Amino acid sequence: MPRKHLISDGIKKKQQLQSKIWQKLAREIKAAVKVGGANVDGNPRLKIAIDKALDNNLSWESINKNINGGNKEGLEMKQFEYECYGPNGIQIIVTALAENENRVVSNLRGYLSKLHGEIAKANSVKIFFENFGIIVLQKINTFQTKDDIEEIIINNNLEGYIETKEYEDSFEVFTEPNNSFYKIRDELIKNSFKVFESSIKLVSSSKVTNVDEDTKQRMQRFIESCENDDDIQSVITNYEEE
Repeated sequence: MPRKHLISDGIKKKQQLQSKIWQKLAREIKAAVKVGGANVDGNPRLKIAIDKALDNNLSWESINKNINGGNKEGLEMKQFEYECYGPNGIQIIVTALAENENRVVSNLRGYLSKLHGEIAKANSVKIFFENFGIIVLQKINTFQTKDDIEEIIINNNLEGYIETKEYEDSFEVFTEPNNSFYKIRDELIKNSFKVFESSIKLVSSSKVTNVDEDTKQRMQRFIESCENDDDIQSVITNYEEE
């Protein structure tokens, strides 16, 4: 099931981690250019990185600077992905960008040790996740409904739509993880919907929510440690706080 978003909490968290987020976004833009070139239309990874940067209020001036930097610098960073298990059936996928994998693994094992978790074998966790395009819309008023979103998609003959989930203060629109995601997002923006966050990412097929207080606190500290680690770019998990 889709993860519920709380807009107010998300905004507060973004503000607290803004500097760290920008630093990681800059590294991802440079890495995307190094791998696939500076042409946004021909480099899906770069397009996603730019979208994330814009969602996090990184200026076009900074984005272009990092695109040019990715072209010029002898970037030696590599991307690493680690599948992990935590307590209570918690599944975790961590991605990192670094020039030194030993440092990444050492730090990650330290974070996992405090969580009472461990790095798992390849494909033992990822098989439980599926890739989706996810567009999180902030509710501007009570008149906006799930039906309005679906009507826009149908009337514009947009393909790749999967479903919409409606919450008290937001909507989550799920699409296929391809160009349909961008077409649907752009059309919703044209129709006065406010996008809070949008990305193509992995989503778990089964959520873990019922954990004891100790595990809950350990998980929070684990995520905070990963967010504060310069090498770690993202943490995806099937844990959802109630």
